[in-house]
Amino acid sequence: MTLSLDGSWDIIYDDANLGIANDWYLNENFEKQDFEKIDVPSCWESVKENYEGVGIYRTKFIIPEAWNDKIVQLNFEAVNYKTEVWINDQVVGFHEGGYTPFNFRVDKLIEAGKENTLVVRVISPIILTDKYIDGLGRQEVPMWRGAIAGGIWQSVSIEAKGTLGLQDVFIEPKIDSNTATFNIEIENTEIDIAQAEVLVKVLSKKGELVVSKKELVETFPGKNNLQWVLNIPDAKYWSTTNPYLYKASVVVKKSGEVSDQWTHKFGMREFTVVNDQFYLNNEPIYLKAAFFEGLYPVGLAYPDSKEMAIKEIRLAKEAGFNMIRPWRKPAPKMWLDLCDEMGVLTVGSLVVECMHRPISSPRLPFVVENELRKTIMNNRNRTCIVQWELFNEINRPILAQMLNSMSVLARELDPTRMILDESGGWGEGANIYLPFERTPKKFNDIHHYSGSQVDEDEFNGYLATAQNKEELEGSKLEGVKGYGKNVVPGMMTYISELGYGSTPNLTANNKEFSEKGNPIVAPTVYHKALDTGYKTALEKTGFNTIYPDITSFYLEQQKMHGIANKRMIEATRLNDIVKGYCVHALVGGDWVIGAGLLDLWRNPKTLVYDMTKEANQEQITPIRIMPRNVYANKGTLVEVYGVSELASEDANILIKIISENGKEVFRKTIKNTFYNGISAIYKTQLNTEGFKGSYTVNVEVKNDIGKIVASNYQSFDVFSEQQLEAPKAKIAVIDFDNTLTSFLNAKGVEFVAFHPELDKSIPVLVGKAKKKDKNYKASVEQLRKHAQGGGYVVFFEVLGERVAGPEDPLVLKETDSSKLPFGTQMFQKWDTRGGWAAKSHIVTKHPIFDGLPTEMIMYGLYENVHPVVAMAKQQGTYIAGAIGYDHFPDKDNMRRHYVGPGDVWWAADVLETPFGKGKMLLSTMRIVEFLDKDPVAEKLLYNIINHINR
Repeated sequence: MTLSLDGSWDIIYDDANLGIANDWYLNENFEKQDFEKIDVPSCWESVKENYEGVGIYRTKFIIPEAWNDKIVQLNFEAVNYKTEVWINDQVVGFHEGGYTPFNFRVDKLIEAGKENTLVVRVISPIILTDKYIDGLGRQEVPMWRGAIAGGIWQSVSIEAKGTLGLQDVFIEPKIDSNTATFNIEIENTEIDIAQAEVLVKVLSKKGELVVSKKELVETFPGKNNLQWVLNIPDAKYWSTTNPYLYKASVVVKKSGEVSDQWTHKFGMREFTVVNDQFYLNNEPIYLKAAFFEGLYPVGLAYPDSKEMAIKEIRLAKEAGFNMIRPWRKPAPKMWLDLCDEMGVLTVGSLVVECMHRPISSPRLPFVVENELRKTIMNNRNRTCIVQWELFNEINRPILAQMLNSMSVLARELDPTRMILDESGGWGEGANIYLPFERTPKKFNDIHHYSGSQVDEDEFNGYLATAQNKEELEGSKLEGVKGYGKNVVPGMMTYISELGYGSTPNLTANNKEFSEKGNPIVAPTVYHKALDTGYKTALEKTGFNTIYPDITSFYLEQQKMHGIANKRMIEATRLNDIVKGYCVHALVGGDWVIGAGLLDLWRNPKTLVYDMTKEANQEQITPIRIMPRNVYANKGTLVEVYGVSELASEDANILIKIISENGKEVFRKTIKNTFYNGISAIYKTQLNTEGFKGSYTVNVEVKNDIGKIVASNYQSFDVFSEQQLEAPKAKIAVIDFDNTLTSFLNAKGVEFVAFHPELDKSIPVLVGKAKKKDKNYKASVEQLRKHAQGGGYVVFFEVLGERVAGPEDPLVLKETDSSKLPFGTQMFQKWDTRGGWAAKSHIVTKHPIFDGLPTEMIMYGLYENVHPVVAMAKQQGTYIAGAIGYDHFPDKDNMRRHYVGPGDVWWAADVLETPFGKGKMLLSTMRIVEFLDKDPVAEKLLYNIINHINR
């Protein structure tokens, strides 16, 4: 019999940690303090804003008199982080660990039929303050980054059982023999040998008896272990398309009366690797996973409702994902129940290491092993969990040293599942342990974020990843560097993190927070702050004239996110050595708020969700156009591929090219086989003479009964000689690596060399600087004087101070132009292209962009010239610029992971600013680098020359 203790409890927020010294755990002393009410379960920051440290809980309960001669057990589903328990002023025990269940025997401490008092002292993770409590300091314990999640955040109950109790039941399904091995641990709490009647039943999904076994067993005092192998006749296998679950029950009787019982659902399934391919139930499966934090708008660490949990799992499956990777927090029981029932593969996640958290302290090895042991023991009967992931991006020697020992421990605790020792392979390269294997298999596990522009070079990087160099010799990929750390060429590979980011529709989100949210929890606060920050940034840059309705800005970000995700996935699926990928992320919150395909309220983010779904389909047709931006007299290479997880089938393939005014300029019909795996469908060197403007390649694949099984589209732009006519204007040039001058000479553009006495009416173009060129700084001082005296100077490289890097704080003050070009605050590549965070580079309507699309976020034809650095909060006219947010807030104070993203910043990509009596134009766009390679770079250069001569 079980009684729930959930409900309204008393709590003392012991902010100064006085409770132990003053015996507040005694009921008489507790009663004298100022205590408040709190719901159990809940995270206490939902009641007291950002509270962390100590909370002392109290509740009172009555148990039936019939429990007088029973073993009584107090159960906690999860309390974060350290728990100490008293009943009726008597000590019970303690537990350490914030995300797994635990229990205490309390029958000698309670009084049946009378009121009992339960007091629970909890120490939460210390994250935001410098408190040091009972040996636990700031960032020293395992922490999930979504919220503090302090206190009793999951259910509490009390139950009665007989003297023969079930301590553990572990089911090992084996599909090769269609058996289920029941490992049963019975504890005899008596001092004598006792006879137990043990009955095991397996029921079908409809409740019909499948198999049973009953025996009389002599149990000695203490623990007694049984291992029974039951044959499952006509076994039905659990899969993502047919999540068939059996119901198991184990009953222990003594003298004909039930002493204890246990029930759990389980599935017959096996997940492993065969011939360098993932297999589920002896069938190959290509893994398409979604990264998942498990943060919720109100419940924080726990779903706001079962319906919300169902929705996010359903949307993941509908988007084509067959696996979810919960990240650094064991998922709650209810959520895992749903994954079992709905049929989604799940990664078993441990809260043992998260990007330098917990920090290095002498406690680190203990907390790692403690969490690993408890998480696996608690969840090893989960059918949906097919793999344990132990570490992520290892960054410290002590953790690298623990890789093997923790993998061995995981194998001892659970022989049935695959074990991945480290996602990302940062330490020594990843290893996987196959089911029932004690020695590892080397394995490439890769994390790579392309940012917003998956251009030709970036796409090729995916194709080259983990490929043998010998096989690439003589191909277009020769010399291309693939992705990942500690990668072994030719070895099975999984890209376990990829994706881009975009801001959710904060207008709609904040409306939901105002109607259904909690105003004091971090998600509510940072969603509102982010929306305010974006509005300020748009106003400061003048981009609010492009996006007067900020919702349109958020939706366009989501479009860019979708395009980037789609191209990354297409590139990944064209690499035959890669056997799956994990998109970061299904839902985004805290400092990875941009990564989600769904917002925190579980609403799909328009084109992000839709385009990722397109790329996840079982049959896709990736298109490559090389180059993407085309000189009309040179043409371009068009390639169409097929990728299919299904059996080969006859197909009719239609390839069309449509101009921007809707005219069809090319058509090709192919009757061919759409092969299982990766195949080349069509390739042509397209003659583009006479082409001008934007075009779209459309591909449609129909099977032999006329059903469309795959389709795709990809755009390109063609520039005619007339569009790229060299300007005739007076200019001066100072160059340091001859790239700019060589191009101008080749195109017949007349110029003079810059010298200090140059006429101020002649504008100056400044080429790229050679790194560490001693003459560069001296030349810049002369150029500054030229501008101050009334001249116009254009810088194609800005060597300002770089901030927001791995070690530098983000500078958010506005900066005047007096020290340009050296005085600008620069953002590094990670920040301006955006790893998994939206970094939107916006183009205004301006003569510099004549003949090019404007009033939009850069993508498409801008992919090569797209900036990788930007000038932060610089004063002047923003002709093009970037808006983003700090995704590593308060790095020095280590607050990241919990308070959401940092401040919104704005930066210039193309800036025009007064300078003395003259002007400067500074650009971080990659114009000079792509001269004679990309017509867009040429067009921009000519536009700049024309603009500065007007």
